[in-house]
Amino acid sequence: MDTFLSFNAALDVGNASQVWHAEIDYRTIEGWLDRQAILGRSAPAAAVVKERVTSGLSEWQRKKIIRYIDENVDSRLRVSDLSEQVRLSVSRFSKGFNVTFGRPPYDYVLSRRIEAAKYLIASTHEPLSQIAHACGLSDQAHLSKVFKRLVGTTPLKWRKNASVPKTRQWDYLTAGTRPDNDRIVHASMAF
Repeated sequence: MDTFLSFNAALDVGNASQVWHAEIDYRTIEGWLDRQAILGRSAPAAAVVKERVTSGLSEWQRKKIIRYIDENVDSRLRVSDLSEQVRLSVSRFSKGFNVTFGRPPYDYVLSRRIEAAKYLIASTHEPLSQIAHACGLSDQAHLSKVFKRLVGTTPLKWRKNASVPKTRQWDYLTAGTRPDNDRIVHASMAF
């Protein structure tokens, strides 16, 4: 009723502008009160937020991203580069990636780099600094820090305890010739 009285007071003044604004205010407040009564809520209408369900990446997008990351594990991978691969905006891609993979793109890329490093550490005798660069990490210290955080042990201990079959070493024995270059060229070639 107080609103009605203030509305009537504005009508008595007679200024058209004040009357119009008072009428708009009255209708706005009246509509808000009606909506709150219907919904049975006491929260302001601005606080009512619709829940959005973010869907994940489609199957072709998921496969393309996995392939792209594995093929480019040795280079800089930005979220914008990944989103361009599946023709999505960066924000939409990040949300969909989180839903599909259960973690952000950066964490997934790091885990793939460490998987590549684990394979190379176990199957070659290359220095850790070269393995780090082959897996897209900046240096041996970066490799060791991330490796210990994700795997729980250091790369050197991993190398000593690894039991990866050394098929590359046996290939040249059965063929009768030793391969020309045993050096790491690209981490994705190791898979």
